[in-house]
Amino acid sequence: MGHNKVSDSEKTVALVELAGAVAHELNNIFTAVAGNLSLLGEDLPDPESSTRIGEVIRTAQRGIALSAKLQAFAGRQPLKRKRVDASQLIGGLVQNLPRNLLTNIRVRTSLVREECICLLDEDKFRVCIVEVLRNALAAMPDGGQITVETRCHVAGENPAAGMPALRSGRHLMISVSDTGKGMSPDVAARATDPLFTTKQPGINAGWGLSNCAGFVRQSGGHLVLESKVGLGTRVDIYLPLVQIQGARGVQSGRGRLE
Repeated sequence: MGHNKVSDSEKTVALVELAGAVAHELNNIFTAVAGNLSLLGEDLPDPESSTRIGEVIRTAQRGIALSAKLQAFAGRQPLKRKRVDASQLIGGLVQNLPRNLLTNIRVRTSLVREECICLLDEDKFRVCIVEVLRNALAAMPDGGQITVETRCHVAGENPAAGMPALRSGRHLMISVSDTGKGMSPDVAARATDPLFTTKQPGINAGWGLSNCAGFVRQSGGHLVLESKVGLGTRVDIYLPLVQIQGARGVQSGRGRLE
C-alpha cells in the first residue's frame, strides 16, 4: 500500500489549527484559575497565604499571555481592522528608529508615494514591522545596511512559487532586507515556528516572527523569509490592497538616518 506524502503547507495548516485549539483551551483554564484564586485571596487573613496565592496568580497570568501569543501565531487574535496607509506608516517607523540602534547601520528606503490602503489592525501591524526591523538590526552587531522597500504586487489566479496561500489581486509588498549574519537553511525554515528561537531561553524568546507571520496570515496576506549564511536575510510581507490613490512615483532615500 502506498503512502501519501504530506506537504509542508499541509503540515503548517495542521500545526496552525492545533496551536489555535490548544491556545483557546489554555486561555480558558488559566483565566479560570487566576479568577478563582483572586476571589480566594480576598478572603484570606493570613498574609503569607495571600503572598503565595499572588505568586500562583502571576504564574497563571503568564499562562494567559502565552496562550495569547499562541493565538496570534494561529491567526485567532482579536483584530481591530481599519483603513491604514501601510506604506506611509512604515516610512514613519523607519524614520523614528532610535539613533542608538543605528550605530554603524545604514538604512536605505524605497517607498511608493501612492496611498496604499490596507485593512489592518494598526497597532499590531506596527508591532509586526518593528519586530522585523529589530531582527534585522540584531543580525548586524558589527554594522551593515537595512533596505526597506514597498511596492505594488499583483498576484494572478495561479499561486506564485513559494506563496500558495497568496490570494489573487493587488497587494502591497513590504520588503525588509539586511546584510547581516544570515541563517542556515534549517534555521531559516523554522524561523517563524512558535517557540523556536536561537536566543537565550525566556518567555519572550521565539515569538516575534511567529506572531508576525500569524498576524499577516490573519490579515489575508503572506510572509516569505529568505536567508543565507553570511549574506543576510530578507523578509517579504504581502498584504491585500483595498485602494491605491495618487500615483506620484517613488520616494527613496539612502544613507544613515540621523
